[in-house]
Amino acid sequence: MAVMIKKSNFLGIPSEEYRGILSLRYQVFKRRLEWDLVSEDNLESDEYDNSNAEYIYACDDAEEVNGCWRLLPTTGDYMLKNVFPELLGDQVAPRDPNIVELSRFAVGKNSSKINNSASEITMKLFEAIYKHAVSQGITEYVTVTSIAIERFLKRIKVPCHRIGDKEIHLLGNTRSVVLSMPINDQFRKAVSN
Repeated sequence: MAVMIKKSNFLGIPSEEYRGILSLRYQVFKRRLEWDLVSEDNLESDEYDNSNAEYIYACDDAEEVNGCWRLLPTTGDYMLKNVFPELLGDQVAPRDPNIVELSRFAVGKNSSKINNSASEITMKLFEAIYKHAVSQGITEYVTVTSIAIERFLKRIKVPCHRIGDKEIHLLGNTRSVVLSMPINDQFRKAVSN
């Protein structure tokens, strides 16, 4: 199976590909992780799917979406600042054109594995966010994510460290933390083939 990585902003994304992203998010977050999210017609979206959002996503030969990220600038409304401010502790929410929030990372369950560590789709999506950061002058990503993803990042050697109050929080049934992922040479080496 060939994996194509695509990138689009909210206003320019083809409608079938956008539906594919929302369907994958429904499968991952609502069905698999059982997050308490509003969904309609087996699609998951929220108020952050708007003109500020960008998407990096993976499609297969049949144009099926089987992996995605949502990117939000920290200069406007974004999830850490507006939905999860308590995770910041005494820290102020980042507000910088060079810092972008990553959210709604999802990969289909049937992705092929590479060396029992990560799927090809997962690694291509991480490589894509690195390349996107370099091309756009992004110096850091922030994300509210599970401790399973934090462990995964450390295993593949993507640089990350906890920010905010640095504590583990239970969000629904998911043990979660806030991470910073600096864009640097370590990140490049971790995701390069």
